[in-house]
Amino acid sequence: MPRNNRPKGFRKGDDDDDEPIDVIRLRDGIKKTVFKNGVEFSVQTTSGKTAEETKRWICPFCNLSFGPGISHVVAWESAEGPGKRRHFHNICWQKFQGRLF
Repeated sequence: MPRNNRPKGFRKGDDDDDEPIDVIRLRDGIKKTVFKNGVEFSVQTTSGKTAEETKRWICPFCNLSFGPGISHVVAWESAEGPGKRRHFHNICWQKFQGRLF
């Protein structure tokens, strides 16, 4: 007789009503905390693929504009909240050392 590795009480189809995992949203939307020069930032990466086509951002580090489809970092000072978030190019965020105003 074959071995059964399922937990007790498991019935086939029990986990069918779970919602599917949105892998793209999960990968892009993971928020983490980063400290730069003693300032705590909340940071999320995004692919920019879900943004409106007319949306544009200006990177506060290099002052260049970019739009949807460009992978970038969204950061805000944790004390200020996401209302003052800024969108950085990935490399610009790595180089950034300062405060957001």
